[in-house]
Amino acid sequence: MKRIKQVITDLYHSIFNNEKGASARKLTALAAFWTAFELSQSLENENRLYAVYAFLATGLLCLGIVTFANIIELKNGNKPT
Repeated sequence: MKRIKQVITDLYHSIFNNEKGASARKLTALAAFWTAFELSQSLENENRLYAVYAFLATGLLCLGIVTFANIIELKNGNKPT
């Protein structure tokens, strides 16, 4: 319960753009993951898959887990060494 209260407090402070709030990258990643979840529930078959991929990639990119170089390598079929 304490952790949930902390998350809500961080979101509240983010509105006012001060040091206590979460960063814009983290908020964008959270929104992208939430959108991917919602779209996975509402869209149909192949559209669902592509939409979820797009929003999950956006979230991972915002968190810095995936870089543009990784995405280009994956698209071209190159394997990292």
